[in-house]
Amino acid sequence: MFTTKNLLILTGRNMAIALLSVAISLTIVWFLSQGIKKTSSSIAENRRLAASLEERSRLSSVLKQNVQIIGKNDVLIEQAFLSSDNILDFIAAFESVARKNSIAQSSNFGVPTLSDTAAPFPLATVIYGGTLSAKVSTLVKYLKDFEQLPYFTKINNVTISSQDKSGWRNGATMSFQATLYTKAVQ
Repeated sequence: MFTTKNLLILTGRNMAIALLSVAISLTIVWFLSQGIKKTSSSIAENRRLAASLEERSRLSSVLKQNVQIIGKNDVLIEQAFLSSDNILDFIAAFESVARKNSIAQSSNFGVPTLSDTAAPFPLATVIYGGTLSAKVSTLVKYLKDFEQLPYFTKINNVTISSQDKSGWRNGATMSFQATLYTKAVQ
């Protein structure tokens, strides 16, 4: 027989089943959302690590290329810095440039002074100068050969003058002041 009591029991049972189903569904959804969060954060971390690995690989290949470019040149660079107490090799090379271009050269060298330039080893500078007389085309060849010297030197100033009435192309006098960078002796 169908009574109110049976109706309430049937309704209560169906409600309990519905509530239990909702609770189970919510629990499953909560566990799945936690799994999705973990997977999402894992994917984000993997992407970050992949980007980091890609950047490191790129830097590694750049370093590899730089090492190939440098090769044995680091030894040449080290040799280009003469000891400040013995610059005879530079003086010989400097004078050979003038001889090669058949130019009479007078030169003077100062004393080494400590440089405040940041470097892996202490640097000293030697100020030197020279005077040459020749045609301008010969002076240009001289400067090109001077530029090829295997030492760290720079020309600070150059003055070219001529007493010739036809201009300085036929005969000119060049005076210059330069700096030679050396390893400081301690």
